[in-house]
Amino acid sequence: MCGIVGYLNLNSETLTPKHDHLPAMCNSIAHRGPDEEGMKLIGPCALGMTRLAIIDLATGQQPITNEDGTVWIVFNGEIYNYQELQERVLGLGHKLVTKSDTETIVHLYEEYGVECLQFLEGMFAFAIYDTKKERLFIARDRMGEKPLHWGVFDGTLLFSSEIKGILSHPKARRALDSLALQKYLALEYVPNPQSMFKDISKLPPAHFMIVEKGQVKIDRYWLPEIKSEEMSEDEAASEVVRLLKRSTELRLISEVPLGVFLSGGIDSSAIAALAAQFSKDPIKTFSIGFDDPSFDESIHALAVAKHIGSDHEVCTFSPELAFETLSELWNVLDEPLADASIVPTYFLSKMTRRHVTVALAGEGGDELFGGYPTYYAHKFTPMWSLMPDVVRNGMLMPALNSLPVSFNNLSLDFKVKRFISAASEPSVRRHLRWMGSIKLAEHEQLLTKEHRALAAGTMEESLFDSLPLVYRDGYRNGNGNSTGNGNGSGSNGHSAAGSIIGASGSASGNGHHSKGFNRNAINDVVNNIMRLDMTTYLPDDLLVKSDRASMAASLEVRLPYLAYPLVEFALKMPANLKVRGMTTKYLLKKAVAPYLPEYIMKRPKKGFGIPVGKWIRQEFRPVVDELLSESFIKSQGIFNWPYINNLLNEHMSQRVDRRKELWTILMFQWWWRKFFAG
Repeated sequence: MCGIVGYLNLNSETLTPKHDHLPAMCNSIAHRGPDEEGMKLIGPCALGMTRLAIIDLATGQQPITNEDGTVWIVFNGEIYNYQELQERVLGLGHKLVTKSDTETIVHLYEEYGVECLQFLEGMFAFAIYDTKKERLFIARDRMGEKPLHWGVFDGTLLFSSEIKGILSHPKARRALDSLALQKYLALEYVPNPQSMFKDISKLPPAHFMIVEKGQVKIDRYWLPEIKSEEMSEDEAASEVVRLLKRSTELRLISEVPLGVFLSGGIDSSAIAALAAQFSKDPIKTFSIGFDDPSFDESIHALAVAKHIGSDHEVCTFSPELAFETLSELWNVLDEPLADASIVPTYFLSKMTRRHVTVALAGEGGDELFGGYPTYYAHKFTPMWSLMPDVVRNGMLMPALNSLPVSFNNLSLDFKVKRFISAASEPSVRRHLRWMGSIKLAEHEQLLTKEHRALAAGTMEESLFDSLPLVYRDGYRNGNGNSTGNGNGSGSNGHSAAGSIIGASGSASGNGHHSKGFNRNAINDVVNNIMRLDMTTYLPDDLLVKSDRASMAASLEVRLPYLAYPLVEFALKMPANLKVRGMTTKYLLKKAVAPYLPEYIMKRPKKGFGIPVGKWIRQEFRPVVDELLSESFIKSQGIFNWPYINNLLNEHMSQRVDRRKELWTILMFQWWWRKFFAG
């Protein structure tokens, strides 16, 4: 595991030592690889890296070159099938001077060019400079586990694992992207390919970049099938277990100590149980607990640890530790992320790093196998929309909105009020609202005029622009927006998408509510939403959280659920094998049930959150008062004070739970002060 940086003169001018900015760039991301660093100027190109040694501890230094010094690479990540690939390149006549996965990629590139990506199974971001072709080749793994940012400034292309690496180059400029700001406020993260900096982009997952003759070309190299296939429960469960076992076993390859994050939920518990089967000695597992019982899952993690016989470590995460941890995190993050679970994830990573260098974790299970309550909530929207207005708006809405406010984890009032806030919206819009923070319709009151780049109702269109075309039309039509004509077909003639609109119970293109209930179409909605999450929420929220939190602690995290053979199979599974009634992850639970305590299968999902609603009013109040003060807001010129003041008054008086809105704005404020307040 490493951090990588580099730059290329687009005019092909050769770099000299006075143009060497690699030391500063590498130093900015030293936490990603504290063991060593390597730097190389190669004609117009500069490549640098910081290394966390996991495989080939003795000879895996980078940058690494081919036999004649014409192809150079810096690499971040792990290729889990590298031993098989080493045999391939040796059979093709290449010589290996190291045992590392990195050198193998160099020779695969020599043989296959950009097609070398098809051979790689793992998590990665790398940059190759080919001196013969004067070509820079940059690529990112299929799911987006490892980050890669880039930007062009004054004729120089800069790239880095983290934005701070780019900003450490003297040519880089800092400018806020107002469009990215609005996406962040609505979604709680900045979706690729944008970043919060106007001139810096993210290379999307499953994409590569070629830079030749001053031209930058970006293309996709992997796109899984999206068509569901009929299969029996037993066949699906058997294949899921086979693929998950294979993925877990591959991710246990390491020359350093290794453990597993264990929350007590299905995803991490299954990984821990399978990992234990492949280990001669008891595996090490790690979890944290909370004083607040509605957030605490440590007792369930302990039960799983006893069941599988692991060497288990647990630590209680107090509000005082949370504030200390958050303060450290703010020095690491390069753009705001309002997923509050990054705070305990970083704390868990630091605790784990005291014992091991590598940890397996359960990210991806929810998106692939239907783990979020929002997925089954979509099934209730037709009934909600078919209710007479006098019942829905005249009786139920007032009663539900009058439920007393609770700041507990996923409390009844939180879930109910979240549901009714968007239940009548088209499917994608309501899902983004349920999962996100500040709806676009409120941005006019929240943001000053110069920072409003999106109109209300256009968030989906902006998101779709970055989706693969094969996904895009189905989502637009299944979204119930202007591309649907209300008669079961959209402007491109996809009749199935029209049936989704009807089944969703949302307003169709002609402005009327559908009167039918199509169970198959509802399942299509659920599958489409899961695929949307896999393309946006997973790489740009969950995997950002996982990477930044773990690498800030110099810990490598590996994610067995994101092995691409398992992903491809999961995407072929019908939705009714994933979400059945109100049972989430139906098939995954059946597949892993033989390995876990029975009661773990029946536990409701909690999520890995923290009590931010309470902490904003109490332990975090000083920083809230500072960064959301009237004077700071007005001097900043981004937000309108009356809107912020109303949020604060409602939350502090406990009249309305505004934890998500306030936390989202607070994370932005801390980021803005760090990068723009002097």
